[in-house]
Amino acid sequence: MDKIYLAGLHWIWFTHKKLHRIFKEKQNYREIFNNIDFNYLKNNLFQDKQIETILDRYNNINISLLEKQLNDRSASIVTIYDDNYPNNLKNIFNVPFLFYLRWKIDNSAKISIIGSRKISHYWNKIIEWIIPDLVKYFTTVSGGAAWCDTKAHVETLNNNWKTISVLWTGIDQDYPIWNEKMFTEITEKWWWVISIFPIWEVWNPYNFPVRNEIVAWLSEWILVVEAREKSGSLITVKLWLDMWKDIFTVPWDIFKWGSVWTNNLIKRWEAKMITNSWEILEEYNISNKNKIKNEKIKFADELEEKIYNILLLENLNIDELSKKLKLNISNVSFKLSMMEINSLILKSNWGKYEIK
Repeated sequence: MDKIYLAGLHWIWFTHKKLHRIFKEKQNYREIFNNIDFNYLKNNLFQDKQIETILDRYNNINISLLEKQLNDRSASIVTIYDDNYPNNLKNIFNVPFLFYLRWKIDNSAKISIIGSRKISHYWNKIIEWIIPDLVKYFTTVSGGAAWCDTKAHVETLNNNWKTISVLWTGIDQDYPIWNEKMFTEITEKWWWVISIFPIWEVWNPYNFPVRNEIVAWLSEWILVVEAREKSGSLITVKLWLDMWKDIFTVPWDIFKWGSVWTNNLIKRWEAKMITNSWEILEEYNISNKNKIKNEKIKFADELEEKIYNILLLENLNIDELSKKLKLNISNVSFKLSMMEINSLILKSNWGKYEIK
């Protein structure tokens, strides 16, 4: 079974719905791809106009070039039949048959951060205010677009934590182009960039609501930081309301048109009003648990307590800790080993230490 041929089928216009119908289980995608003809397509209920388009694309596709595009991005293909397919996405009405993935997947708690692509200075400062504490407990999810999405991703990266970017283009596209460095940084820090759209798919306004649905379903919670009337953010919010998931937002000036919908969400009791990240954490008793935990800790010496307090604020590797403490690596390494043995901290897969 060669998934590059599945990507080829996707590009020549086999939709997710058609792929579900044709592949009831894992099958040999290469064999199907190599035997595409008019009769096969007709037997699988494609319309004549669709068949014409598919055969035209089929005659012009370059599988080797398609494979190179995936390899250049170190991207893989995840199907509904794979063990690492996220369970949340299986709840979507039109479940994606596959998606393209840069890096890897885990099951950490996630919060989506959505807002306008023309975010105001006020909401810009709100993201800077809320993200640092929030990312100690949640992976952030956003859409990789300009302004709000970019700000959420960058602030998370600046705080050395995990963020997921859901694209509305193919996985091989960088849109907006100035976010190319950001997408690379996300994957270099071992986190996700994903797309359900075919390779070579450029940005398209019709992809926007589909992308928003993925953003909505990937997370358990959502933070709305600016939503204007008839904006794409409201599509995601409405999906969230239908799913009975928790929504948070921050109030603002009633005379500012960019805050009309966030204020309305609060007024209608559809979102919880917050003014800082701890109000989200308290909703799930996270802050209280941490306070109790801190009260019970007995440190061996002042250095252990200093290391612990630094790691409460951010996850760091041994080099970064040594610089902050102004100590040589050997002394810090010994202390970290003792703290690991005593279950105060743990070392993540990417070499950073964090509170256990």
